[in-house]
Amino acid sequence: MEFNISSSHSDADLREFFIAVLAVEIFMLVFFWECKVYDLSTAMFTAFLLGWLARGKLGLYHATFPFACANRETAFLLIIVFVVYGIGHLTVFSWIKGVAYQALVYLGIRIFLLLHFASSPGLPFWFRPAENLQMYIDAPVKSSLYLLGTFLVMWVCLRRWKRQPALLRMAFVVMAPGLAILYMFFGYTFEVRAFAEIYPVVWALGVQPLMIPIQRIL
Repeated sequence: MEFNISSSHSDADLREFFIAVLAVEIFMLVFFWECKVYDLSTAMFTAFLLGWLARGKLGLYHATFPFACANRETAFLLIIVFVVYGIGHLTVFSWIKGVAYQALVYLGIRIFLLLHFASSPGLPFWFRPAENLQMYIDAPVKSSLYLLGTFLVMWVCLRRWKRQPALLRMAFVVMAPGLAILYMFFGYTFEVRAFAEIYPVVWALGVQPLMIPIQRIL
């Protein structure tokens, strides 16, 4: 049996590998400040699940979803993305089955974890919006830089908005405000790691198109 791999195909694979490696390295530089052990896997599960949903590989999507739920409670945002994207992209039966399955899996895992760790020290959640706002006020320079970075990320993602795939746009619309609200109410001021889920979406929407000149060089 002979395998004929064209040079163009090999070059394309090399470029994609380079971009993927660069994405992971940048994630580690940006998100590993005050990180948790599950932050990188959070971005990984989000990337895999959105990729399989885009390709219609629902079997792989549903098989991986429980791991995302066990990894971080914000996996419920993926259910919302599935609900919105599934309308018009999935059959009615696949959509209903997928939504019901994910809801049951998420609730089952969350209830199990809450019961299992009920006797452990700590709180179910840390509600601190007033403290976060006060810390922003007390650090105006750092807050300005943080806000500038936020607007830069939004500009990079929105500059080619109409030409982006529907799934990426829906994921951004769901995750960006959802994570921002959770961050303000339950997060910690200047905690970048709270946005690990949306990193693959931001990369695909805004950063990867900027890599085109580098891809051509390679």
